[in-house]
Amino acid sequence: MSQEPVLFPKDFKWCVATSAHQIEGYNTQSDWWDWEQIPGKIKNGDKSGAACDHWNRLAEDIDLLKNLNIKQYRFSIEWAKIEPNQDVWDSEAIAHYKKELQILSQAQIEPIITLHHFTLPSWFKKQGGWEWSEAPVEFLKYVQFVYKALGAPGQIWITFNEPMVHLVGGYIAGATPPGEKREISGIIRPLKGLLQSHALAYHELHRLADLVKRQIKVGFAHHLRIFDPNHSWNLLDTWAANTLDQAFNWSFIEAIETGVLKLNIPFMFSVEEKIEKLQATQDFMGVNYYTRDKVKFRFDNKQWFELVTEKNAPKTDMGWKIYPKGFYRILKKIWEKFPSKSILITENGLADAQDNQREKFIKDHLTALHQAIQEGVRVENYCYWSFLDNFEWIDGFAPRFGLFEVDYTTQTRTLRQSGKVFSQIARDNGWRR
Repeated sequence: MSQEPVLFPKDFKWCVATSAHQIEGYNTQSDWWDWEQIPGKIKNGDKSGAACDHWNRLAEDIDLLKNLNIKQYRFSIEWAKIEPNQDVWDSEAIAHYKKELQILSQAQIEPIITLHHFTLPSWFKKQGGWEWSEAPVEFLKYVQFVYKALGAPGQIWITFNEPMVHLVGGYIAGATPPGEKREISGIIRPLKGLLQSHALAYHELHRLADLVKRQIKVGFAHHLRIFDPNHSWNLLDTWAANTLDQAFNWSFIEAIETGVLKLNIPFMFSVEEKIEKLQATQDFMGVNYYTRDKVKFRFDNKQWFELVTEKNAPKTDMGWKIYPKGFYRILKKIWEKFPSKSILITENGLADAQDNQREKFIKDHLTALHQAIQEGVRVENYCYWSFLDNFEWIDGFAPRFGLFEVDYTTQTRTLRQSGKVFSQIARDNGWRR
């Protein structure tokens, strides 16, 4: 007996995603460019350099997007190019993004615009980044300028990509700019600065849209992952997994909904603080889903948990466990916690240079997504990460996430077999198993 086809709702939208620093090239006024120049910070000594040279290949690349049969394209605008020095606005950069939006419009592809995707202008970082007292006002100025200069181009706006990854990587792990290795409580000041920045930007974007009677939606792209106990029978492992799940996945989201930041790591620190104008500043729930972590309790007064590598589990080229069921679990949990929120899948993908796992990965995750939709979860789209192979931050150019393979010597793009399959799925709004 043949299985039922996996078909999505008629208004479901197919999408691919990128970020500016990873594909455009020569983001020379940014903190990440500065970081790449420090020996040992990026694997294999890679530097983003020209990246995918997307800056000079807009028409060519958007033609490739069109051939993927997608209806949406999520990309970021680069703050460091728009405002390379404080209060100095680059007219060429704005003209570039206006051109990109124009070509997307001609291709009938809806933009999903991300305003901050990990990178900061060097001048902003030198002032203290998100800990700077003026950070919210300076971010607001950038958002105002972009919205006005681009002429209200998009309906969907993402203020910040993966804010918890950005802050944990930069202020606790020390693996990314600004490279601080602090105790967990050291995240609070930059976290508050980022939340305040979002709150101001959210209200201003809606005010500007209202002036021209335009409906927009503003939110985040949240990195959500499954944290399961290393041993389900071990109460301490369960406690550690639940604590990490609440702190990493939900404390930030709940702060946006309630307006109160509550972050609690028992026996270490606790904060409960109201953030002005933050409450209910998220019109949708953007979800980036990639993997699951097993969590083991450890006796350490600086950190109560340890992530454990799962042996014999299917993994990506970056060693991330492939766990489609987690996608379903995350979506169901969002729906239970926030039933009034529509969900956008803003990223899902894997590093797979040989392209021997990607087709199965996509179909398995879409099957999990489809099951959630069948059970009433309101998901509007699916963005695969990534459109192109790109500069994968501290891992350099080695990881290959793209539906299109990129030869970085010639900048030739080649559609992978999995990309052809994704294009067919987007065309047919699903597939027959």
